[in-house]
Amino acid sequence: MNHLTVGQRLPLSNLAIDDTVPITLKFTRQSPIEMDISCFALDAAGKLINDDYMVFYNQPTSPCGQIKLTHYESQPTANKGIQAEFEVHLSKLATNIDSLFLCYQPTRR
Repeated sequence: MNHLTVGQRLPLSNLAIDDTVPITLKFTRQSPIEMDISCFALDAAGKLINDDYMVFYNQPTSPCGQIKLTHYESQPTANKGIQAEFEVHLSKLATNIDSLFLCYQPTRR
C-alpha cells in the first residue's frame, strides 16, 4: 500500500499500478474539525473538465462511474477513522483527464 502526504504530487507511473483494476484512495481523519473531501478531474491546463467530474458527498459518482465516493463520514469521531474513500477506475477515465486533484476543506453547512 502506498501512502501520500498532504500536498504530495506523484505520477501514477511511479506506483506500478495495474490500471485495469480499480484503486481505492482512503482519507483518514487527522483533525477534530468537520471536513469536506472532494475529487476533481482536471485537464492538461489544470481546469475542471466538466462539473460532472467534481465528486463529493452531494455528487458521489462521475459519469460512467470512473470515480466514485464509496464512503463518507462528515462528523468527526474519537477514533480518527476513515473519513472518505474513493474508488477510481483509471482505464475508464476520459482521455482528456490529465490529473485527479483530491482536496479537503472545513465544512460550511
